[in-house]
Amino acid sequence: MMMRLQLAAVAASAVLCLGTAAQSCSIPANAQAMQAELLAHLNAERKARGLSPLTLSAKLDKAAQGHACDNASRRSISHTSSDGGTLKTRLRRAGYAFRTAAENTGRGFASGARAVQWWMNSPKHKDNILLRKAREVGVGIALSPAPDNKLHWIIVVGASK
Repeated sequence: MMMRLQLAAVAASAVLCLGTAAQSCSIPANAQAMQAELLAHLNAERKARGLSPLTLSAKLDKAAQGHACDNASRRSISHTSSDGGTLKTRLRRAGYAFRTAAENTGRGFASGARAVQWWMNSPKHKDNILLRKAREVGVGIALSPAPDNKLHWIIVVGASK
């Protein structure tokens, strides 16, 4: 229930934070289950390497969901927001004071399991998932507009100050 409320709050805040881009943001009806699946796979990869599990952060969720909506509206997998913002900018806007943070983006993965599998086969994305200092994660999932209708995935891992 907590995850459902958290994702609903993040979706609402994404609409407020992104203005025009968010107006066309479509969040899948099963986003809560997709987020849980992705988190389970992230933590399985971390556990297999003796790393601590990641816990969901409302502030990281806000940054990730906002960027997922922005990327989906542009059909993009960019790490740069439509307004030129960077991960650092998005984290400040979300109120997340961080010691360390990293971001993975993806497009077209049918499931959280597939997203994690693809990222683990990409050295830089894998490094982000296995970031030793990371303690928290935010997950953003959005659908790009028709006729594309592709899922856009964002994870932001971090450790707060």
